[in-house]
Amino acid sequence: MEEQATEAIEESVPSEEVVQESGEVAQATETPLREAKVEVNGQVMQINERQLKALWGLPENEPITDKEFKTMLSSYKAQKTSDMATRKARDQEKLVSEIASMIQSDPWTLLQRAGYDPRKLAEEYLTQAIEEDMMPESERELKRVRLERDELERQYKEEMERREQEQMQGAIQQAQQEISSQIIDALSNSSLPKSPDVVKRIANYMLIAEQKGINVNPKQVIPLVEEDFRNLNASILKSLDPTKRISYIGEDLLKQIRQDDLARLKTTQSQASQSSPKPRQSTNKKITKEEWRKELAERIKN
Repeated sequence: MEEQATEAIEESVPSEEVVQESGEVAQATETPLREAKVEVNGQVMQINERQLKALWGLPENEPITDKEFKTMLSSYKAQKTSDMATRKARDQEKLVSEIASMIQSDPWTLLQRAGYDPRKLAEEYLTQAIEEDMMPESERELKRVRLERDELERQYKEEMERREQEQMQGAIQQAQQEISSQIIDALSNSSLPKSPDVVKRIANYMLIAEQKGINVNPKQVIPLVEEDFRNLNASILKSLDPTKRISYIGEDLLKQIRQDDLARLKTTQSQASQSSPKPRQSTNKKITKEEWRKELAERIKN
């Protein structure tokens, strides 16, 4: 597939010069082609718009948007990555098959290709076999016991390392569960939801504080997370037009906000009405001059 794609790319690149009817050669005036570099497994490949169109069977003069160009570029990169992975797997399978075949048919050549000297290996093997045959039975038995002891020690060491690793992992998981429980308990008295993203943000702040040598608990970190979400939502809402802003908030939530505002306004008006002083009732009753002076003296005294 890769060879066909390469041929299509090479065939799709036209000459940079155009021959006019008079026979003179003139430079073609075309819109500059978009180009991009794609990195696949450390290998950088350069491809342009004309080559991508050729790979997808599109006419050269058919316009494509920047979004379509990026989509075609991503598909091209994915295809190249898949081709390389397939070729690598095929090469590895072929190598394994060759090694298995050479082990049966020509092991000496295989040893040479691996960097060993077959003659030297054979001499060492024969020398070791002869020495073992010439050993007394007691020494052979002692050697066998030592080998078994070394193997048991190796297995014991591996088992201890495995158990230590399991204990460490268990301790880490237990600590994570305890921190998660503390965070969830702290969120019970917060306006933040008990969502994975909120818990992750709180844990991240606690980790940063710990790295700086500061001991904090989830309750101390919650205000920082609340501020993060307020700033994030405020930034998003400010950047949206009214229609998209309503869509972002949601009709149900917007309706609930309106109902809460009306309820709060009614409560405020009711409290203001109750706290305002009642107007003094006017009376048409006439008072005498003495009564007026007496009332005035009481007001001044009070």
